[in-house]
Amino acid sequence: MSEKFLGLLSKFSFYNIIGILLVLTYCTPSVDRTPYKELRELAFETEYDDIGIQNPNGKTVVYGIIMDWPTQSEIVTLATFLSGDASIFLTSGASFIGGGGRERIQKSSLRLIHKYAYLWKQGKKVRWTPNPDLDQVRFFFLTTQGTYYLEDTVSEIDADTSTLTPMFDEAQAVISEIRIEAEKEKDDDDE
Repeated sequence: MSEKFLGLLSKFSFYNIIGILLVLTYCTPSVDRTPYKELRELAFETEYDDIGIQNPNGKTVVYGIIMDWPTQSEIVTLATFLSGDASIFLTSGASFIGGGGRERIQKSSLRLIHKYAYLWKQGKKVRWTPNPDLDQVRFFFLTTQGTYYLEDTVSEIDADTSTLTPMFDEAQAVISEIRIEAEKEKDDDDE
């Protein structure tokens, strides 16, 4: 009888372990269960004619800048376009889409692109969009000739020793404008 009991106990333990593994696998937070991944992909798939930019006749035009910024708790992706649109996507699932209809966001987005578009020439061309890196801040330049990127470590940017720090600061200004507008919308919804 004790052998039978031990056999049942070992089977029970096996099934408990499988059950716990299934729960851990399917019940933990995941980027794949938020709109982040899809929204980020849509931003990278945006073409110049999607935002109303005329055919540049062979001239290279930077029509968008996308920043991936790893924070302590999540990845923040900022997408800005020459149309003035700016969106922010967080791996937590929060997002603010559009923004081009709001003058302050539009001006801030355009300022970022106009000020730093020239840096695309220093970037590496990408054939596919790399996933965000937990240690690197990346700036992607969407151009009529493809996508290019520059990156530096979060620590270099935080220490103000990176050549990308001024661009990062300008991107933060766009994020600040988005936050202000999001707060206004929240306040309007609360009334």
